[in-house]
Amino acid sequence: MYPIERRLYTLKRYVRNRARPEGSIAEAYIADECLTFCSKYMDGVETRFNREPRNKGFSNEEAYEVDVFGHGVHFTSASELQYDENGFDQMVWYVLNNCSQIEKYVKMFRDELEREGVPNIERKIRLGFQICLRDTHPEEVSDDVFSLACGPDFRVKKYSSCIVNGVRFNTVDRDKNKKTQNSGVMTQGTHNGQFIDFFGTLKEIIELEYNSEERTVVLFKCDWFKLDGRNTQLQYDGFFKSINVGSLWYKDDSLILATQARKVFYLADTLLGNKWQVVQTYDHRHLYNVREIESAQYNAPAYQEDECCDGDERRATVIDMAYDIPLNRKNEALFLMLLKLLGWLKNVTKGIRFMAKKGIRFITKRKKMTHFWSIVAMMEALHLMLTVMMNSCYQLAIIVLYAEFVIL
Repeated sequence: MYPIERRLYTLKRYVRNRARPEGSIAEAYIADECLTFCSKYMDGVETRFNREPRNKGFSNEEAYEVDVFGHGVHFTSASELQYDENGFDQMVWYVLNNCSQIEKYVKMFRDELEREGVPNIERKIRLGFQICLRDTHPEEVSDDVFSLACGPDFRVKKYSSCIVNGVRFNTVDRDKNKKTQNSGVMTQGTHNGQFIDFFGTLKEIIELEYNSEERTVVLFKCDWFKLDGRNTQLQYDGFFKSINVGSLWYKDDSLILATQARKVFYLADTLLGNKWQVVQTYDHRHLYNVREIESAQYNAPAYQEDECCDGDERRATVIDMAYDIPLNRKNEALFLMLLKLLGWLKNVTKGIRFMAKKGIRFITKRKKMTHFWSIVAMMEALHLMLTVMMNSCYQLAIIVLYAEFVIL
């Protein structure tokens, strides 16, 4: 929803007396600001600043020595315990291959295979790396790394809904009976040696347990929409990205970590047809993409010139000119007189308008006195003339004030 409409909805909820909506909004706004200010100095009291968010579940990669264990995913559905024999090895290898703390061990194992001259090194690494890492002496690695080497439990837990970094994700089966859409997923990956954005839908939420309930890894199994080809290529006109949802690709590489997923929405594309949908990215309201290291030009102090040039001549210092400006106007009495005159004209127009209304009522009661119509018409014309004069005087006063300010 747009921010303006959200704010107007909040202000409309403040109204308790429909005869005085502005007063209700002003009173409730002042009360809300006062309570908000006071709540910042309250200790031990739950306020809007220290209460837990509705969508909790934020990652903390520094809590463990292995970053994949610090996902911080909060599950919002019941678990289903299953034994997935077909894709279990693929899930274990994906976790090992996407853990930054395991990269050095993978490199060591690859160098050893290259020295031995083993053919098909990538397949050998995928099948035998976990055994090699498990045979490493436990005292040489940390407990988290050794847990990854031992592998997860063969019984995996599957969920239909979870919250990752404050963003809710649902599977496609869960979204079928809902009006909301929380199954769109986007992530970055390589295709033909180039980094591109992959778009798809969430199919399964899988949790792997390593030696204990605290050491877990959450994976997303997704269906990725095909983005190349003559009839399925991504369409981008500079404003909207439209994808074809009729074809899928990378069916054998459908896993990502929960922290690698980004939420997107899919809207029907009325231009290209039924199988085409427009991608709408999602940004969390409380998360901001701010650079951690800024360049020197942003950290430099603000620069302001004390002197300015007017053509070839150098004008006086700005600070000296500010002290020379008088604090009171010489023609202040003229402005006061003008304001009094405008107030008097305003009262006169009110009186004439009141008399005109009374004359109309009198004439309607006594239809025989038709000569009052001319008097009422004269009063209305005079009222209109004075109103125009008053507005002109107001505009003239504003122009005079602005001209005096510019001259000073």
